[in-house]
Amino acid sequence: MLKDEFRRIDSLLNEKIKRAIRQRARRALTNDDLVHAIFDSFRAQQIELRSVSLEDMKTALVEAARAAKNPCPMAA
Repeated sequence: MLKDEFRRIDSLLNEKIKRAIRQRARRALTNDDLVHAIFDSFRAQQIELRSVSLEDMKTALVEAARAAKNPCPMAA
């Protein structure tokens, strides 16, 4: 039961980070701006960048690139 609670909290945090990355990336004008959007989002959530896996960083970059391509907020 405790594991389910941790997974739920982790999932909510991941979604919160994704939303922050999308929001910042929509304002990006250059590739450097996209990278800053990702790092600033992690820092805003107080996540140590050294602890972010390469796979998670790749996912964040893809998320930011998609948001920059489609600056309109997607309906959920």
